[in-house]
Amino acid sequence: MEQEIIHVPELAKLLGRSESSIRSAHQARAYWLPPFFKQGVRLCWRISTVRKFLQECEEEIHAPKRPGRKRQTPPTLSRVG
Repeated sequence: MEQEIIHVPELAKLLGRSESSIRSAHQARAYWLPPFFKQGVRLCWRISTVRKFLQECEEEIHAPKRPGRKRQTPPTLSRVG
């Protein structure tokens, strides 16, 4: 029987990352980390939520927003002649 709730070590294996990168991402509120909940002090994820989150990432729903700087329109050159 597959477990319904996973913790940092299992999520790290599932995402192909280290446990420390998962913990760092949690502190930094990284966009690529699935929604979690806590049981006491432990970070927990429902496996169904993680799978849904990964599916949404494939569809680029959770892509980071990269606003950047607004472009200025270049001045128009008046033609002489």
